[in-house]
Amino acid sequence: MWHRYNAFLVKPPELTVAWEDAETGARAWLVINSLRGNAAGGGTRMRIGANPREVGYLAKSMELKFALAGPAIGGAKSAIDFDPRDKRKGEVLARWYAAIAPYLREHYGTGGDLNVDEIHEVIPLVRGLGLEHPQEGVVRGHVRPDADGFRRIMRALDAGVKAPVTDGRGVAGKDLRVADVITGYGVARAVLHYFRRTGRDPEGVRVMLEGFGNVGAAAGLYLTRAGARLVGVSDAEKALIDRNGLNAEAVERLILEGPDRLLPEDPRCHRGSERNAFYDTPADVFVCAAASGTITDRTLNRLSAAGVKVIACGANQPFRERQLGSTRVHRLADGGFAVLADFLANCGMARTFSYLMEDGACASAPAIFDAVDETIDTSLDEVLDRSTRPDLGLLSATLSLGLDRIGAP
Repeated sequence: MWHRYNAFLVKPPELTVAWEDAETGARAWLVINSLRGNAAGGGTRMRIGANPREVGYLAKSMELKFALAGPAIGGAKSAIDFDPRDKRKGEVLARWYAAIAPYLREHYGTGGDLNVDEIHEVIPLVRGLGLEHPQEGVVRGHVRPDADGFRRIMRALDAGVKAPVTDGRGVAGKDLRVADVITGYGVARAVLHYFRRTGRDPEGVRVMLEGFGNVGAAAGLYLTRAGARLVGVSDAEKALIDRNGLNAEAVERLILEGPDRLLPEDPRCHRGSERNAFYDTPADVFVCAAASGTITDRTLNRLSAAGVKVIACGANQPFRERQLGSTRVHRLADGGFAVLADFLANCGMARTFSYLMEDGACASAPAIFDAVDETIDTSLDEVLDRSTRPDLGLLSATLSLGLDRIGAP
């Protein structure tokens, strides 16, 4: 299987579009790994240091993600090398989408990703180009509905991602929409279903959470509501360590704090070199929900020493390999942990889009959560049935499933 995955990684993508913003010097890339099903999809991210190698890796992850979550299309990704804290961020995003508008109109569907918000940035900017929705290219290229069907799908996509989350899955005092929480919810669902299948009670399970943006915060919220406790939470600058563990009420309070959820004045927060103690916090589950490439072989050694048995990948491509096609860190993780792969665990938004394109889809939060539950549960069931051991080899079994679905040799 690892030879198959290597061949999949090193095969050049079908299309790469490179762009440089004349006004700011920002650089961006759209990589379409394939136009399987006459379309491709993948979100837009922005960070300093983004590069075409990263975008290609992510596009391949999206290809495997759609193989599990639907629709049966190719993978793609956009990334912009620019500081997301710069006040010109919106202008750069607008010019980038204008540059790739022909692809967005006919074959490419995008959404939010790292440092780019689906509801407040992607949707209004794409509409400014005269498009109905960021997924319009997938609908036109892959679904190919008639005029009435096109309008129905556009309405469902718009209403679905903006649907309020209030039915016991929301947070009192916080206006949460499906787009805000569905990816993190799926990560938590993967962990909890894995526990169900392996006969473990989540009550009291210690979770270490890397990243506390929308994905990490939602994953932490739903895991603690199931009885787990967050013993460590990190963001890019600091880490909150509480060996007694945060319960659901404490996580809700952090979410209500807003963008800087880990308050620096909290005595449990560690900065600078002290932040590294986060990876040594005794835990059972490690959820990586920050940037790509944060997990190295050294990280794996520290997590193992801390007692971690399960790694849930909320971030895309979290394992840092030295070169394209290398699988060394992936294989080390697969041999030492039960790894819930990124393209399975974080497929919530992909499944949301694919569900809302189906005939009879209901653009409500409960219906979307049910669709995500069914996809993650059945996919993980098949992975566990393929795996020879439920505690090891899950990553290779998931990759095998994805490669089979897309017909990779």
